[in-house]
Amino acid sequence: MKILAINVIQFIFVFQMLFGILLLRKKTAYLGLCYLLVFASIAMAFNLFEEVANTRSVLLVTPIFLLGKGPLFYLFVYQLIYPEKKLKKRYLFHLLPMVLALPLTYWPQIIIGLGSLSQLIYVVISVLLIVKYHKASFAMRSDAEALQLFWLIKILLTFLVIGLLDLIRLNLQPYIPISWNLHGQLFENTAMLVLFSFLIYKATLQEHLFTGMSSFEQLTSNTGKVVTEEYSEITQQVFVEIEQLIISQALHHQPRLSLNDLAHATGLNSREISRTINQRAGCSFCDYINNLRVADIKERLADKIDNNPETKINLLALAFEVGFNSKSSFNAVFKRVTGVTPTQYMKNR
Repeated sequence: MKILAINVIQFIFVFQMLFGILLLRKKTAYLGLCYLLVFASIAMAFNLFEEVANTRSVLLVTPIFLLGKGPLFYLFVYQLIYPEKKLKKRYLFHLLPMVLALPLTYWPQIIIGLGSLSQLIYVVISVLLIVKYHKASFAMRSDAEALQLFWLIKILLTFLVIGLLDLIRLNLQPYIPISWNLHGQLFENTAMLVLFSFLIYKATLQEHLFTGMSSFEQLTSNTGKVVTEEYSEITQQVFVEIEQLIISQALHHQPRLSLNDLAHATGLNSREISRTINQRAGCSFCDYINNLRVADIKERLADKIDNNPETKINLLALAFEVGFNSKSSFNAVFKRVTGVTPTQYMKNR
């Protein structure tokens, strides 16, 4: 029995996934990720066993796992975005193709091709769900910038690219030297180890997630009222009253102000506030609150400079005072609103 470099990577992969499960097992939102890590470790363990024990000539199992990876990626994303929803038994039918493919592994290229197509479909569905999550967070939270999952989209797309590259390698097996094939497999397994490790790392860092997807769906379930001239005047009046309340009570200085918080403060329902802000401010709830914060910063900067032009100004401290909760979100929002970075804005004053 000969142990190769690729077998070492596979061995490390299995234990890294088990370590990730121990880290994330108590986080409800990452239950789907734990399922994915269990699945990935089992798949890699089979791969390791087939190569070390040389059982591929008897029964080839590993190609079928490609048909399960896509559904489990989607389950991970779904559980992340809907942590309050329990896994339904009917979701297990998504793994049925993996079981049905077991007798067909004598034609591994076909199974691998179908598995790659399955991953593509589920990754696209997962990305669309994340886009919906982003839209919902901007509609209902003022700290939506800090809740974004663009890193997850990048990881999903990278997984897909690596899978497609491995599909090409597998289909070229009859035409390339064995050493090339082994190097290709080593690259694929190493890349998967790095990506899954990075996924675990990012999951442990993402302290806060938007958990109001169900509320957002209820908020947008009705198409809304027909906008008449009379109704338009009413919404304008409501918008003015909402803005006056926000500014007078400095509600926008709360780092995690939500649409529900504003509804509680005004006595209006969330749907009415959301519709009014969308129509009158022409933007989402998050963008509207951040616009108010940027306006406050500009006003405070002007006051400080007018009173003492030589004073040293801590922009980040000002950002935290008006409700931003991170340097990155402050910089991104300020540039989007003003067209320049905070530092460039200061230089132009």
